[in-house]
Amino acid sequence: MSAEFLSDGELVFQALEDKLLHHTPIFDLVSRKSLAPSGRKADYVVIDAPDWVNVVAVVANAEKQPCFLMVRQFRHGSSRLYWEFPGGMVDPGELPATAAERELLEETGYRARSLKLLGHTNTNPAFMTNQVWCFLAEDAVQLTDVLELDPEEHLRVGLIPVEKVVASMGSGEFGHGVMMMALFWWQKAASGLQSS
Repeated sequence: MSAEFLSDGELVFQALEDKLLHHTPIFDLVSRKSLAPSGRKADYVVIDAPDWVNVVAVVANAEKQPCFLMVRQFRHGSSRLYWEFPGGMVDPGELPATAAERELLEETGYRARSLKLLGHTNTNPAFMTNQVWCFLAEDAVQLTDVLELDPEEHLRVGLIPVEKVVASMGSGEFGHGVMMMALFWWQKAASGLQSS
């Protein structure tokens, strides 16, 4: 039968067994034995990671220009610096909104009057188990300039003009894919489109 005529049920693999290959502070590397719809068994590599959050806040700079509240930090996968929306991992038992509020304060010293969920998705379902949750920080104000960073977390806070981020997102120092998702959700909310 032609692949185009397969039903969803004929595409689903059944997970049979997970085996931990390696544990790290930010994810577990797992070998997952799965049964294909054809009856063939095979092993697949899965990264089992906690959910992530990021927070989009628009704050006026000294010139009253609308800016995104962002952090600049080094990323080891690409060995380069990026401008990013503040965020981080959701702790065990923590709600994504609580993690977003915590990360915003820890990384920037800002707190929002309220947080609004913009969207969430799996960052790479081919081999990752987690979701990334994006929140809008409404009426964010700076409470402190003392940041509560993890021992190996080094970053700088900045207000980057919205038009610069929109024009630059997807390249160079704005080339972080998860941040592209966050900007997409922010633009979708700003245009009045609703998530389905």
